[in-house]
This record gives sequence, C-alpha cells and structure tokens, in this order.
Amino acid sequence: MLEARRRFLKGEFSARARAPALAPSCLALSRVMCRACADACGPRAIHFLRQAGSAAVPRVEAAACTGCGDCIPVCPVSAITMRRAILPS
Repeated sequence: MLEARRRFLKGEFSARARAPALAPSCLALSRVMCRACADACGPRAIHFLRQAGSAAVPRVEAAACTGCGDCIPVCPVSAITMRRAILPS
C-alpha cells in the first residue's frame, strides 16, 4: 500500500477518486466483532456505529478517505475493495 501513497503524493490519482466498499462477507456486517479495517485506517475514514445488543457496524466516510488502501490487506475475509467514490458537490 506504500505504492498507492507514493502515487497519491505524486498526483497520479485524485485523493477522492476511490473509497473502500464492504462486501456482504464482512465479519462486522455479520455481527462478528472485527475492527481490523478501522484500526488500519490512518485518516479514520472507516468507523463503527454502536448497535444496542449487537456488534458495531462499519461505516465508510468517502470524503475522509485518501484512497491509500491500507484497509484492504488487513481484512481477514477479503471483504474490502476500492470503488469510485460518490461525493456531495
């Protein structure tokens, strides 16, 4: 993922062009305690919303995402991919 940061710093792609997308196989979406992606996210674009009586669910803030991809390799079930971000104008 260091290569993605280098490309970003060189201006080879937009900081807001891509954001993580969570597949249904995400452990947290299945109510299994996992926060590996949020722990790896430097800009804190991935955070978890608490749910009463259940595991917290992940939320991606596309506007905060730098597109570095550090969240991808830490996912134990490979549930994270990068997609084009849709940001408010």
